[in-house]
Amino acid sequence: MNDPITTDLLIGVDVGTSSVKTVLVNLQGDLLASDRLEYPMHRPHAGWAENDPDDWVRAVEGGIRKVLQLSGIDPGRVIGLCIVSVRDHIALLDKNYRVLAPSISWIDRRDLDEAEEVYDDFGRQRLNEITGLVPEPALTLPNIYWIRRHTPDVWRQTEHILGCKDYILFRLTGKIATDISSPTRSVLFDLRDKKWSKWICDKADIDIGLLPPVEYQPWEIWDTLSPSAAERLGLKPGTIVAVGGGDDPAAVLGGGAIKAGDILLGTGTGATWRTVTDRCEPDKTLLADFTLHLVPDLYLYELVITGTGTSLRWFKDTFGVLGDPTQNPYERLLEEASHAPAGSDGLLFYPYLEGARTPRYNDKATGVWFGIQASHSRAHCVRAIIEGIAFQCTPTLKLVERYSGRIPDTLIIVDDEARSSFWNQIKADVTGRVVCTPKVLHGAAMGAAILAGIAAGVFLDADEAVKSMIKIDSRFEPNPTNQAIYQQIQDRYERLYQYLDQAYLAS
Repeated sequence: MNDPITTDLLIGVDVGTSSVKTVLVNLQGDLLASDRLEYPMHRPHAGWAENDPDDWVRAVEGGIRKVLQLSGIDPGRVIGLCIVSVRDHIALLDKNYRVLAPSISWIDRRDLDEAEEVYDDFGRQRLNEITGLVPEPALTLPNIYWIRRHTPDVWRQTEHILGCKDYILFRLTGKIATDISSPTRSVLFDLRDKKWSKWICDKADIDIGLLPPVEYQPWEIWDTLSPSAAERLGLKPGTIVAVGGGDDPAAVLGGGAIKAGDILLGTGTGATWRTVTDRCEPDKTLLADFTLHLVPDLYLYELVITGTGTSLRWFKDTFGVLGDPTQNPYERLLEEASHAPAGSDGLLFYPYLEGARTPRYNDKATGVWFGIQASHSRAHCVRAIIEGIAFQCTPTLKLVERYSGRIPDTLIIVDDEARSSFWNQIKADVTGRVVCTPKVLHGAAMGAAILAGIAAGVFLDADEAVKSMIKIDSRFEPNPTNQAIYQQIQDRYERLYQYLDQAYLAS
């Protein structure tokens, strides 16, 4: 009989803000194949950002088929599949289960008026106590208010409100339900009771029957693939599909942070600092979101830096990319940036293309390049973007201390930015901390693979899975010379922001 440690495989899928990342791994955490498929972020008006929910489905199907193709393995070896996703995006369906409208993204800014109106009415502290969230724009509750006000025909036809992951699972299996993790950024979910809040739904005049029943834990079995679903994915019928959950908690799991006090930085469209705790205590200062981990009896404080990956993607889409067209465009941008010196010869960048959360908390903030001179090149501009993102980390570390009781000496980083040794070194130099990356960088997809393994019964729990699958691969020590340079620049960066803040208030 074959040894299951060497023959059984798992697929983890992470449906993010603008792309789907898929990994195929064995039970020892070795990456056999990975794929990333971007889908459009539609911006029909200034400040708007939205997706077509069916793009999520197409990208999931395409990603799974691609990793099977790249690996050349027998699909029968895949014993478990799991999908995790953003928790802020919803699909509105009519009585015939057809999508009624685009899904509003968490980086959208159309509902600023509705958000202020709703949160003033409900009470920010009351909502934080019930949901654990920092009340902010573009979450499900204010989005629903916007939809009702501006597209009443869509709302009248709405029979089902499904989160991103739950919509994909519905399209694959025909089941409508959800888990305790996926609704946690809806501002409709009671964190302690782990169910939809009757008080919030009643006050908002939202029929709870429109929302999927909360029936599952993320590590349980959702279903097995039918012959038709299996054919669409290229897998065998009967393959176990785990329930899955939110992408941020999955990234924490996929980075191996499963003990109280553990800290992990996840990067992508935004960058999220997550601190694990065993105390159910939402942040009353309304700086950090508080949510459920994908590990029983643990919670997370989440500090979100917006505009990180978005800034680099914006530059790519707006100004193009130089170099070898067969090379990854982001790798080409980072290579270009490496030709500019540390500090970008005085050019500073503030990455607030979608407003600013941590560490600024300013919805009116916008992106800024400051100090442009005729001597500056594209390389300076790209390096300034990368450094400007890193400059958000230093003040964020001071906030992390509130939740962990310490400023960590070592930062574990996963996902997109972690692929670049150049960028990791800049973060180490700016923060003065050792930066470590795990062997598999797609944290949320790896977390999904772990959930698939638990659902399939090859791991007893998260602790056993993490010990088997998660391994640190690289370490980046701060360079003392660059650290001194960046310390001086960081001080200037913070002083200048005070003037920008006044300009934002006056705009």
